[in-house]
Amino acid sequence: MKSRSHYQAALAAEYALGTLRGAARIQFERKMRDDPTLAAEVARWQEAFTQLDNQIIPVIPPASVWKRIQHNLALQPEKRPAPAKRPMRGYIGWALAAGLAALLLIPHLLVQPAAPTPVAILASSAGQQNGQWVVSVDMSTRSLLLTPLSAPDLAADRSLELWAIPPGGKPRSLGLLNTQQPTQLTLAAKMPDPGYTLAISLEPRGGSPTGQPTGAVLYSGTLAL
Repeated sequence: MKSRSHYQAALAAEYALGTLRGAARIQFERKMRDDPTLAAEVARWQEAFTQLDNQIIPVIPPASVWKRIQHNLALQPEKRPAPAKRPMRGYIGWALAAGLAALLLIPHLLVQPAAPTPVAILASSAGQQNGQWVVSVDMSTRSLLLTPLSAPDLAADRSLELWAIPPGGKPRSLGLLNTQQPTQLTLAAKMPDPGYTLAISLEPRGGSPTGQPTGAVLYSGTLAL
């Protein structure tokens, strides 16, 4: 069972990274629609890769580097300076350092103490072909993270709005959603309680003009935590 869970986690990581393609990707998406735990694993990897991307800072090389490259390209092959020889120990040391850095860095990025916890799967009322949403909660920042899984494109004059509905109560808007990437919603009011219904409705661009849902409810699910 442990090896199977590791295999599923690896497939989830490949899917989130975009390297799982073709028939394997289609088969994985079918399995993910029927397995909320697997869908939550994909959402966790997508959030981890998002954090990794946010930490990458572009570096512009100095002009002297470009001049040196242009100069070397202009030289005849026999006149180009030979690369400096370095002891093999330097390469071995660099490889060991890089490997150690990866071992230390990857767990730090992927295993965050305050990582969002999946708490609900919002399913489509029209069937599985319209995708799902994975809802995760981060109690340290009082925010919800909603990750779309194969969500359809949205018309330019429409928006998706998330609602929290207490048992027997009125819906409360939690914010607008992006169908192309995860959306983080910081909650001004208190976190919805377990047993609340989370629903996504189709609204005019910019959200409901009345403070209550005005369009069709496309996705819904019960908050588990």
